Amino acid sequence: MTAFDSEAFSRELQKNQKSKFLLLGDEALSRKEAFDIIRQFAKKQGYTEKLDFTVDRYFKWNECASSLSSQGLFSQKRIIEITILSGKINTEGGESFYEILKTFSRDDLLVVHLPQVDKETKLQKWFKEIKKVSYTIRLNEIKPNELHSWLKKRASLLSINLDENSIELISHFVHGNMLAADQELNKLTLLFPNQSISYEKVSQSISNVSRYDAFELTEYLLNGDQKKTISTLNFLKEEGQNPISITSSLSRVLKPMLEVKELDFKSQSLDSHLTKSRIFGDRLIHVKKSLSFFSTKHLRAAIQKLSEIDKISKGVSSGDAWLEITRLCLGLAKIASRGRKI
Repeated sequence: MTAFDSEAFSRELQKNQKSKFLLLGDEALSRKEAFDIIRQFAKKQGYTEKLDFTVDRYFKWNECASSLSSQGLFSQKRIIEITILSGKINTEGGESFYEILKTFSRDDLLVVHLPQVDKETKLQKWFKEIKKVSYTIRLNEIKPNELHSWLKKRASLLSINLDENSIELISHFVHGNMLAADQELNKLTLLFPNQSISYEKVSQSISNVSRYDAFELTEYLLNGDQKKTISTLNFLKEEGQNPISITSSLSRVLKPMLEVKELDFKSQSLDSHLTKSRIFGDRLIHVKKSLSFFSTKHLRAAIQKLSEIDKISKGVSSGDAWLEITRLCLGLAKIASRGRKI
């Protein structure tokens, strides 16, 4: 599946005006842009009131139905956003949502967002109904082989002319994170307005990035540097970084490492596998060295913990995401530190 194309979606919306949308997936940049485009469209179409519902385990569908059925003295066109955090609804809630969908006002604009959806959910009446009546938008993470062309198109939209080497440099730096890629391109437009942007300028822009970021955190962790691991986490938390960006960055390194351990890659095939997983340069060196420190059991447990933290960050599970991230990162840094001393 290809990445979300905001420009194509905007054109489609203007051509065939819709009033019901189903957003599937949770890639950060795509999610933000899809919501922004729909909200701007709704505003132009005269939707003046906005209702926002976040469905979790404590959500009361009867209160939602009551809010949707109540209209003021002067009826207004409304945009209604419903985010189902886990992608699932229990049987009773599913029946309530199905009835809401069947009686939904034509004067309202509906946006339903599911970060994920499984086979069981696809069989539910409410999902079949929303799928039938809505325009579906998939918010997928970009594939590694698509990032280069996506960056070129994105740069062109921002009126940035970059050579192939500059595009490749940014591609290596962001490790498949579309939000980080977009931020880098926008930063270039601010640093070098109305200028020709050379490879050297791009390199300078990237090298001046704060030493505290989610990408470098992984390297501190793999090097067993507990002090820098903790200080980086504290800085990211203070700066308001979303925990999901940290779990995503760690997953992109730990999952290929687990695959290497399980499949027992050797020599050149090891480098090839890691490179295909977007692990390059210094990071490739750090990962290869740290493979001997971490057992298959360590890596499986870490990836499972990342999944749990991700659910906490999205409100699906209870807990303190930052506390759990700190515990995990410090634990992994300690293992790497001990391994380097042997």
